Amino acid sequence: MHKIVSITLFSFLILFLVFIGLFSSKKTEGEVLRSIDLQGCKLLSKSEYLLYANIRTASDVSKYSLSSLREKFLSHPYVKNVSVVKDVDNKVDVEIIERSCEAVALLNDKLFLVTTEKKFIPVLPNTEVLDFPVLTNFSENGVTKEIEQGNELRSAFTILNSVKMLGEKLAQSISEINLRKGGDIMLTLTRANSVIILGKQNLAEKIYTLNALLKQIGNKISLTNANYIDLRYANNIFVGANESAGI
Repeated sequence: MHKIVSITLFSFLILFLVFIGLFSSKKTEGEVLRSIDLQGCKLLSKSEYLLYANIRTASDVSKYSLSSLREKFLSHPYVKNVSVVKDVDNKVDVEIIERSCEAVALLNDKLFLVTTEKKFIPVLPNTEVLDFPVLTNFSENGVTKEIEQGNELRSAFTILNSVKMLGEKLAQSISEINLRKGGDIMLTLTRANSVIILGKQNLAEKIYTLNALLKQIGNKISLTNANYIDLRYANNIFVGANESAGI
């Protein structure tokens, strides 16, 4: 009798282990990712992000779990956050949230994206959207914390933030902010030959003055005929030739 009970319990244990094994294998098989769709790709195309993850065919997705796929895209320098959702057919929808950028910086003949957090990210090949003002002529030669935390970058952001508050039209017209290695800051506008000399003080106030000036002039006077507009002096605006401004 004892022997029969032992055999019965052993058989039950074997069946239980087989059941668990079959259940686990089916669950694992059901979790295999089969396809992927990317959204939110602006700085880089979908294909570039997929290449970064070594996903060239649909079968390449199967080597990832949801968590590992998210971690892979999160490691990309352009990516701030990632959302991954799997449907019943094991198709993965990936929403990429890229870092917000305010400008492009030119340092040692190399381009860097400047994020809203004042961080520099090297511009990668095949980057698609670079419609940002260009920051040029920093005092420092390399990308260091001194640049990211320095007065020149803070001045550039004062200009950028002031311009954005005054509307999209003015913001889109700023093509370059020349920091002149700590000297008087100059702006270059699109569709105009003239440069704007801001100096180094009261930058937000001077941007408001510039905006009012552009609105007042309108189509009455062509700025393309002026070499420069000088806003360095309180209560005075000078328009003239570069030679007289000493630039």
